[in-house]
Amino acid sequence: MAGRPSKEYHEYLTERANSSALIDHADYFESPATAFLKYTVEAKDAINMCIRNFPKNSGGLYSKASIDSLQHLIVAVLPTIMGHFETYQRYLFAGMFDYSVHLKGFDLESFISRIQRINNDAQIDTVRLAAYRGIGVSSIGILLADSLPSWQNPYKVNGYFEAFNFGKSLFADTYCSQISVLLQLRHSIVHTGGTITRADAQKVEALNLFGDKPITFDNNFIFEASRKMHKLVKTSTESMGTSYGARLIETTPVEANIKIDKLFEVRSSIGAWLNQ
Repeated sequence: MAGRPSKEYHEYLTERANSSALIDHADYFESPATAFLKYTVEAKDAINMCIRNFPKNSGGLYSKASIDSLQHLIVAVLPTIMGHFETYQRYLFAGMFDYSVHLKGFDLESFISRIQRINNDAQIDTVRLAAYRGIGVSSIGILLADSLPSWQNPYKVNGYFEAFNFGKSLFADTYCSQISVLLQLRHSIVHTGGTITRADAQKVEALNLFGDKPITFDNNFIFEASRKMHKLVKTSTESMGTSYGARLIETTPVEANIKIDKLFEVRSSIGAWLNQ
């Protein structure tokens, strides 16, 4: 058949594009919150560009094709945002574990015991461990985080951070509720064809009335998700950073202090959203 050549799926992968919008694990390793918020802003900008430029009819209203296309794109972006959110959580946890050698009174055995109480099956997956061979992995925290399940459950995630024994959770209860809604929507998009099943709707109170309904969003949904995530991530990250900093030993090297400060840094190109 004439036309563009057909390739195997993996052959469509390309080298990193020359774009500042792309965010990789090196960004998350340095500053998890900043990396995540950067992605949410890029996602918001991408959807807004579509909103501004998709065809409208003579009355200034979107054509049916534009309405359908916007819904496809908005729905598709949410799972990616939540994938980046999971990466933010895992890399913040990993960094805190890596730098725990500088914490006063940090008891490794007690920490692991608390982790195992959250998930009795928590253990290092040897296959995953083997995947890091030969690449000079410098973060034991990443190996630990990769071995833990339930990063898509904010209450379990709180348990992982509580294991550091600072007497606080990463997410306040209000934020746990918000995250649970987004995660359930992500689950329904990924696993049930974009429909919230009646059983899934009963798992999250805010979604109780949406059972057996397909997921459709207001065009401003991604904009609002990005905006709301700014406050959630800033409050959670900086609060944890304050507790972490208060437990650092006096002899922590300057270089380590700089990296720890960076770990808990929260920056965004939309600074006003961090102060709302």
